[in-house]
Amino acid sequence: MSWLAFGALVVATVVLLLLPGGIVNRCARLSWGASLALAPAVSAAIIAASAVLANKLGMGWNLLPPAVLTVVCAAGCWVVRWIAHRVVDSRHVSSSTVAPEVVASHPAGPNVAHTGTAPRAARIGPDDNGDGTGDDARPAPQRAAGRRSAPGWAWWLAGAVLGAVLTGWHMVAILGRPDNFSQTYDNIFHLNAIRWILDNSNGSSLALTMTSGDGPAAFYPLAWHDVASLSLKAMHSADVVAGNNAMVLVVPALVWVLGCFYLLHALGRVTRPGLIAAGLLVSAFPSFPYFLASWGVLYPNMFGMAMIPATIALSYQALGLGSHRLQLRTALPIGVLAIFGMAISHPNTIALYCVILIPLLITWLIRVLRAPSDQRRPWQRLAAMALFLVFAAVVVVIWKYIRPPEAAAFWAPIMGKKIALWQALTLTPRSAVTTILPAAVIVALGALIVLITRRQLWLLVAHGFVIFLWVVVAALPISPFRSTLVGIWYNDASRLAAALPLTAFPLAAIACNALAEWIARLARRQWPGARAEAITSWVLTAVMVAVLFPVTQLSAPLRQAVRDGSDSYRVTLNANVVDTDEYALLKRLPGLVPAGERVATVPYNGSSMAYALENVLTTTTHILYSPSTDVAEINANLRNAESQPQVCSALRNLNVHYALDFGTFEVNNSSYAVGNPGFADLSQAPGFVPIASSGHAVLYRIDACG
Repeated sequence: MSWLAFGALVVATVVLLLLPGGIVNRCARLSWGASLALAPAVSAAIIAASAVLANKLGMGWNLLPPAVLTVVCAAGCWVVRWIAHRVVDSRHVSSSTVAPEVVASHPAGPNVAHTGTAPRAARIGPDDNGDGTGDDARPAPQRAAGRRSAPGWAWWLAGAVLGAVLTGWHMVAILGRPDNFSQTYDNIFHLNAIRWILDNSNGSSLALTMTSGDGPAAFYPLAWHDVASLSLKAMHSADVVAGNNAMVLVVPALVWVLGCFYLLHALGRVTRPGLIAAGLLVSAFPSFPYFLASWGVLYPNMFGMAMIPATIALSYQALGLGSHRLQLRTALPIGVLAIFGMAISHPNTIALYCVILIPLLITWLIRVLRAPSDQRRPWQRLAAMALFLVFAAVVVVIWKYIRPPEAAAFWAPIMGKKIALWQALTLTPRSAVTTILPAAVIVALGALIVLITRRQLWLLVAHGFVIFLWVVVAALPISPFRSTLVGIWYNDASRLAAALPLTAFPLAAIACNALAEWIARLARRQWPGARAEAITSWVLTAVMVAVLFPVTQLSAPLRQAVRDGSDSYRVTLNANVVDTDEYALLKRLPGLVPAGERVATVPYNGSSMAYALENVLTTTTHILYSPSTDVAEINANLRNAESQPQVCSALRNLNVHYALDFGTFEVNNSSYAVGNPGFADLSQAPGFVPIASSGHAVLYRIDACG
């Protein structure tokens, strides 16, 4: 596929991730910035849920079900706001004792009395006093001066675009070409799943039968695959690799970056230099998103984790912390949709969301309980405690039930405790480069500033929680304690390695912003005046770029992560899944195998990628699958088809007339071949005629059954 055609797929993916959720968010009366940041999570929820509903109703999978559900959700949000306005606001107005003349003279205008919302702040990110009150303790003249230099929407856009471009640049470097694909274990499943959705017109996460054999459909969170398949349908394309790569590019560059900037907006005031610094920092962490784009490959995890910053920001505002507060009528429906969007992307991302939310909720509860009696009534305190207890119960349920089977959570520790802690503090978990990530120094400075100012202490605690979980999974021996804490992430260090930037990024942004503010204050004392302040802001921004660009974008760990990712997306002579010989033969298959006929394959040597790459039906689609009775017979006795009639019966049942032999090299150097002896030495088996080959890769026509 050309880059131009790939660009069209990227645009389609962006529209799918922004349009449904954006419409619903605006109907809920979220601001434009918040609507964009939360749109991917809400869109994922709508698209994945509509796939389930379409399958239940017997509808095909296309753009119509998400469009209909978008209208339903948007109408639902509008109705919730209308009911709240008619019931809650009207009661508030009727019981209000505020004199009309007082209301009319309020700086926020007459609406403030009946809506209960705080007046719109004059600056983009008002000061937060650290524990979430949003009070600005500066004298009025200082506040007014600060408003004059507050960054407008153009600066927020500039910072976000910078972050998106840099992140996208690194992701393009990893992909290399639109038709490259990850040579990793799980990508056999991911690409085949997208092809299966297209072929069966079914994207339901509850009805995936691709790997279940003769058994019932298995649950698998298909939000990633649903979006990719819809973008392909929208562009009338069947190039599964390109559709998947569009998601690989858009999720880090758009979903992750928008969410991080929304979180900064929710937390408090950000200066112009701070916004540009955030644009440089958001793309600077090797472990997210780059590591998940090349290890595993964990696309669903990457999708869900990219949504966490925006969802945390929504939670922060919904709890009334900071100055950008949200009414319950807005936050509740959008929050439910966004959390479902994370869950249907990958359930264990909900656990990470809870880990970060715990200290935030504790901070909120302490504030409610410590508030003066004239500000909080007894029933409000009881309600707050009840809400926290409900949340605690939900966390317990999540940790107990939303976890893989123990057989799948088999990962052992990979290093000692001291090394694990050092890698967490230096933000180089699972890194091949033994060094300190420069951004880690900035994160440490941000942690120090949080401790000194006592602002956003919950964020530092959340970062400590993530570090603790990483050390547990990376260094503690296999035990019930370890499985209880981190079994929800398959006891896999790689999944939690990617979680560290979720809390590290805002700490780093706090550090850069605080440093810029401190320098700006010094400059104002020396050179007062609006012109001098503007010049100082521009100079600080330029200095931020000059200093941060090399230490973030050119750091050794980041460059190594991009190189490693790039290597994993290349078809080479010794590639892990499909090498150059095998790929050359796969490209010829559509002209060799009649449409509708199936090819006998085994997934452990990459031959089942024929389905994903060339839309040639295969007997297997993933290494981890439950074979049907016929597939099991073929895997065990294919080479004996001439002498064993039951093999021919299985071949006829599946309409198999060809066999693809990719040799003995197995993905991840595994040893699955011992369980599939039917494919051993097909060149010596009677009734197998080679009709095409490329190096060691051979396509046989099966004549053994007559």
